[in-house]
Amino acid sequence: MAPTGQADFNRVPVVNVHKENLAQHQPGLVQDIQACDFLAIDCELSGLGDRKKLNAPTIDDRYKNTCLVAKTRSVISLGLSLFRLLPNPPDSSVSHWTYSVKTYNLLVLCSEDYIVEPASLQFLVQHGFDFCSQYRLGIGYNRGNDTSENETVGKQPLREIFTEIVGAKKPLVLHNGLIDLIFLYHNLWAALPAQLGTFISDITEMFPAGIYDTKYIADYVSRTQASFLEFVFRKEQKTNAEKFAKCRPHVKLIFDQEDMDCVEWRLCGLNSDPEAASEPNPEVCFSYAHHGHCPAGTSCKLSHNIDSIIKQTNEEQDKKRRKRKNEDTENTGNGSEEKLAKTDNKAIKDSKDDESDTAGVDTKSAARNSGGHRAGYDAFMTAFSFSTFLVHQTQLPAVPDSFLPAGIKADRLANKIYLVCKDFPLLVQKSAFSKCSVQHDSKMRRLGLYDNDDNQGM
Repeated sequence: MAPTGQADFNRVPVVNVHKENLAQHQPGLVQDIQACDFLAIDCELSGLGDRKKLNAPTIDDRYKNTCLVAKTRSVISLGLSLFRLLPNPPDSSVSHWTYSVKTYNLLVLCSEDYIVEPASLQFLVQHGFDFCSQYRLGIGYNRGNDTSENETVGKQPLREIFTEIVGAKKPLVLHNGLIDLIFLYHNLWAALPAQLGTFISDITEMFPAGIYDTKYIADYVSRTQASFLEFVFRKEQKTNAEKFAKCRPHVKLIFDQEDMDCVEWRLCGLNSDPEAASEPNPEVCFSYAHHGHCPAGTSCKLSHNIDSIIKQTNEEQDKKRRKRKNEDTENTGNGSEEKLAKTDNKAIKDSKDDESDTAGVDTKSAARNSGGHRAGYDAFMTAFSFSTFLVHQTQLPAVPDSFLPAGIKADRLANKIYLVCKDFPLLVQKSAFSKCSVQHDSKMRRLGLYDNDDNQGM
């Protein structure tokens, strides 16, 4: 009998891949990329430079500043989580979507000189990252354009894996994804173009099935109380388990890597945290609760427990709802609708103001909490959150014709990348005024990745 999947899973297998076991895992990883319906990627980086420059007022300046960082820093770990939709049993009475899930954490090492930032390294060490293993076992790669040596099969396996991702033309899911996109492009694809419009034209061709940003979806569509990755994932995990218990539409997962070598289990059971059990109502850290980051780090004496944070935010939301309901009752017929609209608008503004407070914080590190996340597990959290957003925020068909935006009813979610301190997303759509870059077009043609050469590229 085929496994039925879990809606209330309590642990996740992540396969750790490095240069000594890459030959063993690469063929299966490539097969998983080709077979999946969508995939999520997350990067751990050696640093991000001046955070204020990354959040410059104009988007063009942000792009230029982030390009400079991508050219001088490196990816140190790459996470991939691959979700494949399985057919439901014909006798299924409750709407649910079951995915086969495979998640990988690739330890990587740039072969060129790059900048490392003490603060970033200290943070990663505090959260369990092993730099000795990275320098000893990291999969080597070169940045920028391909060279004749890079083009030799087997010389650059990491770039080959990324080429497989581009060639598979699957939907790509990220969380707060602009920095990841820029780093992935320069580190694993080609030298970054000088203009933002050219970069957008390139990635539109690289990911024609759509790019999704779960931070954008959380903030602007689902409107969760906070939008850092761990909060979004835990909120969706709890909601999904509740809907499963009530026989309402939900997601189930089947993990196919339990018996593989080099599996690391990431525990994530609901209501299983010893801190929450020993102290039912701890005082939570305001900074961590709102941004997923605390300047005090592990020395903070307040709670960073995500379940306690979600419980508190739910209670605060319920209080506001009851207060608003009482005010509406008292003011029936006296412009209460206008007052309600003003209250909602203020709440939205407050959430944006909270986000702007992180302008000086490493927002890529914001998703890494005291639980010691890795790029692989972060990629899984991103992919799972997307799978539940499809159920809760779209009219997802029971059997989608395809995972193109129209096939999964996700046009309003696709190709919108979150921008910190802005009230609008970056739209990933090719402009009539911007052509693709020469290096990108040349690579696409050389690899045979255009469906129709006569209508693509330059």
